[in-house]
Amino acid sequence: MSNRFLISKKFALSLIGFLVLSLGIWFWQSRADQTLRVWFADVGQGDGIIIRTPSQETIIIDGGPSQKFVEQVDAKLPLTDRNVDLLVATHLDADHITGLLALLKTGRVKRVLMTEAFSDSALSKNFLAEIAAKNLPVINGAQGLEIFFGQVRAKILWPPKDFSFDPKNLNLGSIVLELSYGEVDFLFTGDAPDKVESRLVDANQLRPVEVLKVGHHGSKSSTSEEFLNATKPQYTILSVGAKNRYGHPAPSVLERLQKSNAEIHRTDLEGEILAQSTKERLIIISHK
Repeated sequence: MSNRFLISKKFALSLIGFLVLSLGIWFWQSRADQTLRVWFADVGQGDGIIIRTPSQETIIIDGGPSQKFVEQVDAKLPLTDRNVDLLVATHLDADHITGLLALLKTGRVKRVLMTEAFSDSALSKNFLAEIAAKNLPVINGAQGLEIFFGQVRAKILWPPKDFSFDPKNLNLGSIVLELSYGEVDFLFTGDAPDKVESRLVDANQLRPVEVLKVGHHGSKSSTSEEFLNATKPQYTILSVGAKNRYGHPAPSVLERLQKSNAEIHRTDLEGEILAQSTKERLIIISHK
C-alpha cells in the first residue's frame, strides 16, 4: 500500500469527520434557533425579565430593585454575546429600573425603549442621565409601535401616543407590551392598574395569550376579571418578593386567577421561572 494511498485515506476520513461534525453543529444550532426563552428573574419585590430570541437577540424588560440584576442577565447570555439589543423600562419606579441603570453602566446596551414619562426621583434622573451620557437611541414606547427580532414581534399596547403622564402616578403610564412568536403570545403589563386594563378592553386591544405577567406584582388594583376574560391566559407569572410589606399578591387577585383556570407561578415560591417556546409549544420551568 503506497504512502499516497494512506495519506488520501486519512484525508478522506478527516473530511468525513469534519462534515459529520459540521452537520451536527448545524442541526443543533437550527434546533436551538427555534426556541424563544423568557426568564422571569427572581429579583424580589420588582420585575426583571430576560428574553433571548431565536435570532440570538436579547431583550430586557425592567431590572428589579438591585444592581445584582446584571449578574442574573450575564448568567443567561453566552460569553461571546452579552449585548442587550433592547432595554425596556416600563416605567420609572425603583423596583423596575435600579437593575436597568446597572446594565446601562456596563456599556452593553444598544437601544432603550421607554415612554415620555418623567419623575423627580434621583434614581430616575440618574437613569436618564446615563442614557444621555452613552448617547443611546431612545424609542418612544407608544401604542401601535412594533419591533421585530427575526420572527419575534414586540408590540406596544399602552400608553397611547397622546397620553398625559402624571409624575405622581407612574403606574398609569406603564408600558403594556405583547410579545408574539408563531402561535405563542406573552403579555407584559408592568404595573398597569385596572384603569388601564379597562381602557385596553374597551378599545379591543387585547386577545388571548399563553403567558400573562400579572400586573403590579399581584396588587388588588390590577388583574381585573374583565381583563382576564379578554386575555384568557394559560399561564400567569407573579413577580413578587417573599413576605413583602405590601401583601402582594392580594388574595382577591389569586382568587380571580384561580377562577380563570390559569396555571399560577410565583417567583417568591418558585424562584426564577423560565418560559421556553417554539412557534407552537410552550413549557414552564421553575427553579425551586
